[in-house]
Amino acid sequence: MKMIFLPFRTVLMIASLTLFVMSCKDDDDDDNTSDGQTVLQIAVANNDFDVLEAAALKAGSSITNVLSSSSKITVFAPTDAAFISYLGATNEADAITRVNALTSAQAADLLSYHVLNSEIKAAAVPAGPNAEVTTLRSGANNKAYVTKSGSTVSINGATVTTADVQATNGVIHIINQVLYPPAGNLVETASANTNFELLVAAVSKAGLAEALSGSNPLTVFAPTDSALLATLRAVLGNPNLTEADAKAAIPTLTDTSEPLNVPTLKNILLYHVVSGRNYSAQLTAGAVPTLLTNNSVTVALPSGGVTVTGSGNGGSAAKVVMANITTTNGVIHVIDRVLLPAQ
Repeated sequence: MKMIFLPFRTVLMIASLTLFVMSCKDDDDDDNTSDGQTVLQIAVANNDFDVLEAAALKAGSSITNVLSSSSKITVFAPTDAAFISYLGATNEADAITRVNALTSAQAADLLSYHVLNSEIKAAAVPAGPNAEVTTLRSGANNKAYVTKSGSTVSINGATVTTADVQATNGVIHIINQVLYPPAGNLVETASANTNFELLVAAVSKAGLAEALSGSNPLTVFAPTDSALLATLRAVLGNPNLTEADAKAAIPTLTDTSEPLNVPTLKNILLYHVVSGRNYSAQLTAGAVPTLLTNNSVTVALPSGGVTVTGSGNGGSAAKVVMANITTTNGVIHVIDRVLLPAQ
């Protein structure tokens, strides 16, 4: 682990937090009372926020000052299990190691997306999907989307498992997923992800980049490069096709090329797009219309997951392997198989 040299003020803060942990860490922290604690103190005292605490300390005063100030805030606080999943870690210790490998700016960017600059209790969240809220994340890509269905509240598809943990300076809602700060619109977000190089090349060749960059919200079931490569190998009849070869071949497609042409490629891509901003918690089982006219995919909601099946997939479902990647104009669900419409 790298040694981190901190400003004297932050060192004092860490020392005081350490003393607080020693006195409070063994306390019962399952109720929704703060006993005069700030948001930061609650996070330090709660055994389920160890990774969150590490991330806050890594972020430094830009975050810790907010979490301990007197100004009223709302914090959507991911559990340790949520951070372990988000970071691809094997356990809590590994997750903390990965957090400490972030730069202070990266940690601050991530955590600031979980904080609102006012106190909003669950009862005050308007009923319905995707009420837009502004987070403390700097820059233009700072919007998040809160949904209330019955008594259940979610944000960007992450479920609030415990609401209204009261602090002296605001309220904490505990959530079961870490929120992905948006990198831009759908195309910009995909372009920033190395798992979508073939998808981005295909979108560009099919002339869909502008449509997927517009203001109308869309949901994209995005196949990974490995999923697209498997399909291209089958379609082109070349089991030895490499990802580099596939990336070079996509721009050479024409309207009449065989066995794959641009119109067919465009139809396949449109078959992965659904109108509206649909987080996993908002998906319903059954047929879901896509942007490919008169063609639907079939969504299933097995325990703990989401699958999507194309009418031309022979009953083989694509699994959502990463859900709820927020963009400025929609949401991406990563899938492990290309969806094919019926021939």
